[in-house]
Amino acid sequence: MRLFFISIFFAFSVGHAFSQSYDVAAYQFHQSIMEAQQNIGKELFYFNEKADDQNLKIMKFEINRSITFIDSLKVYKDGDAYYAATKKLFTLYKDIADNEYTQLMKIIEDPELEAKDFQAKKKALFDSIRKKSIVVYPDFLAAQAAFCKKYGIKIE
Repeated sequence: MRLFFISIFFAFSVGHAFSQSYDVAAYQFHQSIMEAQQNIGKELFYFNEKADDQNLKIMKFEINRSITFIDSLKVYKDGDAYYAATKKLFTLYKDIADNEYTQLMKIIEDPELEAKDFQAKKKALFDSIRKKSIVVYPDFLAAQAAFCKKYGIKIE
């Protein structure tokens, strides 16, 4: 009798484990994207705390490293839309770092720039970032939400 219950328990455990492996792989795909995005976000935070050449170089390095990682990531089954949206988002991060943040460093370091002109140029740069983000970020969020909903992944 004891062997019967152990066999039943084992059968349910194995069945449950195999039924979850599909979701686990989807979760790992999602988690890989989120970790790469968080790594970039951490460096962006440090740059915003202290905008200097060193932090800009570190942020660009992390963006390039994360893009390389995402390029090597194996797309999970129906994750093509999520993957494509992620690549666009990371390309946006690179574009902003190479353009707006690099230009920001130039105006920060310009000793002849008056405060009024600095504020106007800074506002223009942040408006540019906002406009670029509006084009890419909603698509990423929608693709992420659709992927996570399909595979029962809670977005944190």
